[in-house]
Amino acid sequence: MTEIIEVSLTAEQVADRDAWSAGTYQREYDAVTVARQFAYQQTADPIFMQYQRGEATEKEWLAAVEAVKDANPYPVRAS
Repeated sequence: MTEIIEVSLTAEQVADRDAWSAGTYQREYDAVTVARQFAYQQTADPIFMQYQRGEATEKEWLAAVEAVKDANPYPVRAS
């Protein structure tokens, strides 16, 4: 069995941990933004170009946009 040893953090380590925790939401939000940008480029943007040329409908394009949003939801900020 592994023994767990508790170690006290210094004030600097506590401050670093708190700063890291405070930025968690923003990091998650930024990651979703990047994932959405990539997904739009791969799926929705080509359909948009087809829509512009009359080869796809607006409904198809908007469905692709919604699919990207559904697959990559933004995090909910803890209150």
